[in-house]
Amino acid sequence: MIKPQDEGSAYNEYFSKINKELKENGFGKPVVLLDLDRLDTNLNTLSNNIPPPLHYRIVVKSLPSLDLLRHITKSTKTNRLMVFHSGDIVMLLSDPDFSSFDILLGKPMPVRALEEIYKKTKSEKFQKIHWLVDTETRLTQYLEFAKTKNIKLHLVLEIDVGLHRGGFTQTKETNLALEMITNYPNHLEFDGFMGYEPHVASVPNLLGDKNIAIEKAIGSSLSLYEGFVTSGKEFYPSLFNKELILNGGGSKTYRFYKKNNKIVNDVSVGSALVMPTDFDVSTLAEHKPAFYIAAPVLKRLEGTTIPFLEFISFLFPLWNPNLQVTYFTYGGAYLAKKESPTGLFDNSLYGVSTNQGILNGSRKTNLQPDDYVFYRPTQSEKVMAEMGEVVLLRNGKIIGTWKCFIN
Repeated sequence: MIKPQDEGSAYNEYFSKINKELKENGFGKPVVLLDLDRLDTNLNTLSNNIPPPLHYRIVVKSLPSLDLLRHITKSTKTNRLMVFHSGDIVMLLSDPDFSSFDILLGKPMPVRALEEIYKKTKSEKFQKIHWLVDTETRLTQYLEFAKTKNIKLHLVLEIDVGLHRGGFTQTKETNLALEMITNYPNHLEFDGFMGYEPHVASVPNLLGDKNIAIEKAIGSSLSLYEGFVTSGKEFYPSLFNKELILNGGGSKTYRFYKKNNKIVNDVSVGSALVMPTDFDVSTLAEHKPAFYIAAPVLKRLEGTTIPFLEFISFLFPLWNPNLQVTYFTYGGAYLAKKESPTGLFDNSLYGVSTNQGILNGSRKTNLQPDDYVFYRPTQSEKVMAEMGEVVLLRNGKIIGTWKCFIN
């Protein structure tokens, strides 16, 4: 009853086709694959779930490739970006395709970062950015910076709608911030609020429908959000006489803003378009995994022979059929989970290696040298940036590559 069962199986049709293509036309090295057919399916799903008057904002950090961003902007017809890194801001403002886009910061920046960005960008472009402010202290720092440079900063206030990761927690705090903005119209301008709520996707639900529980949690967050907006309008109506950014959502929750939402008008999504494993949640069941790591097999050895334990190594596969074969791969220790063939696992006695990964499996995995092991990354930004480029697939065929940038 405790003897391990054989967990191995060969490629399914999808990965068999890609493996054949990589062996015939690939690069003989680990690569990130981007399935454009699946990406486009996800883009269609996204567009259907963000109908007007909701606006879609691309999360740049999760999709770190200018070519990928161009593809997404063309498909979704958006000119809104959420940016998290100072280097990305400089890069985007210097690119003619993105320099006029609407850029909202996804996290508050140290004032020193503003200084560096200001030095590297033209003043008129710099002043169009929506800077995120989370405390009165940061607001004061930004005001002093704006005075020193004799410029006006456009500000969005970060509000806590239940995540408890910072931001203004009470309306009296945001009202003090709005008072300061009102007092310095030549240097500060109020552009809206941002309330991030990924916690609702993890709402405890012992009984009933998980999605219903999430909808209720979204409702609670929106109620908090509405309180900030209502209070601001009451005490500082002049700041609300234009269309503001009322940003919310995220990959795990964006589709719930399609209905029963009268507050948020700007929804940010990134990772849901390529679906790393960290986003395998019920709210994204419509989305398809669209990117993988593929690493060539360098060596195949029968059995599992451990240094200093050679004399008993023949026993390992007799007990555990998943130790029948040892594979050494080109590269390893990826921020990813094994996807295909199924049943492969790291050898804990050898440990992991970024040079030659070692995997065990049963003979049913059926790999030979020059075949590929496919991994599904746990997140997108770090993996894409580290690999440097993505290899593009259409109908299982390589059609080109896109360069990635480092955040």
